[in-house]
Formats: sequence, structure tokens, C-alpha cells
Amino acid sequence: MENPHPISIASLVTGLVEDLRRLFAQEVQLARHEMQQEFGKIAKGAVHAGLAIVLAMIAALFLLMMLVHLLHFYSGLPLWACYGIIGLLSAAGGAVFIARLVSIGSSLRLWPFRTVHSIKEDAKWIKEQLLSTRT
Repeated sequence: MENPHPISIASLVTGLVEDLRRLFAQEVQLARHEMQQEFGKIAKGAVHAGLAIVLAMIAALFLLMMLVHLLHFYSGLPLWACYGIIGLLSAAGGAVFIARLVSIGSSLRLWPFRTVHSIKEDAKWIKEQLLSTRT
């Protein structure tokens, strides 16, 4: 009995090529989206680093002298001790922002892992499809 709707090899190959083209376009889109998310993390990390630097400079340039002299006036401690105390407090504040930056950096992925996994799965599926048509 003959098949009433014969499918030619050319139409199968054309369909396969079109499916592969569509699949590749989807993988590129997925990789682009995943990398945009990671670049957002980089931008956020850069903002936190910038804030840490700006705050450290503001503390050093505008408040340090005032705080040192206020501490010296009210505590009677030597001026060098007041500079040390205020310097340590400023360093602790900067350390908080550096810790936050490290936290963001530890979750940063520069490689699109989901896309790579998806491509591997697609390649496995294609291989299975090609092998199943040979048998």
C-alpha cells in the first residue's frame, strides 16, 4: 500500500534547516537575555563601588577634620588619638560597602550557563532524531 502523502527528502531537509535556523535564533536570544542580566549585576556592582569611594572621600575631606577636632575638644584626648579613632570609624564604614560589593561579585556569572545547557540538550535531541531516522 502506497502512502497517499509522500514526503520528499528535500522537504524534510528544508524543514530541518528551518527548524535549526529557528532554534539557533532562539538560543542567541536566550544568550543575549542572560548576558544582559549579568551586565546589570556588573553595573550594580560598579554603582556600589562608586558609592563606597565617594562616601569615603566625603568622610575624609569634609567630616574628618570637623569630627577629629570635636572629639579632641569634648574628650580631651590627644589630637593624634582623635585622628586614629575617626579614621578607624571611616574605614569600618567603607568596609561595609566593600563587603556588599563582594557579595554582588560572588553571584556574578560571566558565562551564559543556561544557554550552554540548552544548546547541549538541543544537540542531543538533534542527534537522537538523526539516528532514529536511519534505523
